[in-house]
Amino acid sequence: MRVTDTNHNSSSSQSQATRTLIAIKTLSRRFAGFVILAIALVLALLVVATGPTAEPREQLERSWPVTTFSAEPQTLSPTLLSFGRVEAQQTASLNTTITARVDAVFAREGDWVREGDLLLALDPSESQFVESAARARLQRSEASLENLKLEFSLAQKMTEANRSLAEVAKATFTRAQELHAKRMIADAQLDSAKREASEGDIALLRHLAELDAFPARLAAQSAAVAEARAEHARALFDLEQANVRAPFDGRVIDSPFSIGQRVLAGTSLLRIADYSTLEIRSTLPAETAGKLERRLRGGETLTATAEIGGSRVRFELARIGGAVKTGQGGLDAFFSVPASTALEIGSVVDLALELPAEPNVLAMPVYSLYEDSTVYRVHEERLEALRFERVGDYLDANGNFLALVRIDGIAPGDSLLGSQLARAITGLLVSPIPAETTQI
Repeated sequence: MRVTDTNHNSSSSQSQATRTLIAIKTLSRRFAGFVILAIALVLALLVVATGPTAEPREQLERSWPVTTFSAEPQTLSPTLLSFGRVEAQQTASLNTTITARVDAVFAREGDWVREGDLLLALDPSESQFVESAARARLQRSEASLENLKLEFSLAQKMTEANRSLAEVAKATFTRAQELHAKRMIADAQLDSAKREASEGDIALLRHLAELDAFPARLAAQSAAVAEARAEHARALFDLEQANVRAPFDGRVIDSPFSIGQRVLAGTSLLRIADYSTLEIRSTLPAETAGKLERRLRGGETLTATAEIGGSRVRFELARIGGAVKTGQGGLDAFFSVPASTALEIGSVVDLALELPAEPNVLAMPVYSLYEDSTVYRVHEERLEALRFERVGDYLDANGNFLALVRIDGIAPGDSLLGSQLARAITGLLVSPIPAETTQI
């Protein structure tokens, strides 16, 4: 009995020890993370406390490399850039007054022709029929006029004979009256003499009336002849229209028809341009055109330049248009084209027109201009903002496009910023790049 109690007590002690061990393991797993974190924190504090002390670094201002130009204000002429289209002063659209079939085509688009050259021929058959009929009517009218003239001449010659017959009849009636009064003739003889006298007077009056009507008849027939002659001339004109000839020396710029096609009267058959009258039409602002016209009237010679075939060509301003056309914002200006310049009708030319000179201006690269009409002067390696006035554009001798500006407060020899800086501002430290000095 005592042995049993001893075993029982021993088993209970082992169970309690097992539970205690399990509880300790559970607590150790829970607090292991906190212990590790505490140890790491202590180590970090020790590293910071025992580490070397860093000396503070001095901040240096950055200097921006830039290109500068030497400013030299001078008197320059602004350049107005515009485009123009080449056209001919004299361009003819050749048509015909007849309806006919195309018989032959002698000139095509691009051909050079001389005045009077045959360009196109129409079938003349229909026109020949019309001309023959008109000629016959003219001949008939002329014959009628000649016949009427003969009748008039004959009537004039017969006037005296008719007057003599009337006088004889009248004298016979007078004698018959005297004889009848003496009862020497019967009443029937008197009546016969009276009738003959009356018929003689009527015949004379009718003849004189016809004679008076001849001038009007001659005039009417002469008008008929003139009308027939005009109709015949028109028929001859239409017959000549079957041959289309060049009205002047030039170049064919359109020839759309082929042999066999039937064309109606009034149809444009060819177009020809006189290349000796080429000019460039360009639209300029109305205010600028007005200034140029006043200078042109004053006797000045105004020119524009353009690059043609790799070389600069000058075009003289010939005249200024008189009205603003619908859809345009200015007036047309016309520039004469030198005879030796190879230009085609319809081609577009970029013109550079010299405007009146402006004093105290500088020609600067466009990239050296900043927003809000600002440029920068470099003074003691610092930027200084200056305001500028845009006067116009400018093309130098090499054809470079520059901006013509006027800057208040600028002095000859001042250095101007020639680079494009995104951070450009007054006071910015810059380092001018050593380069050959360029004046602007």
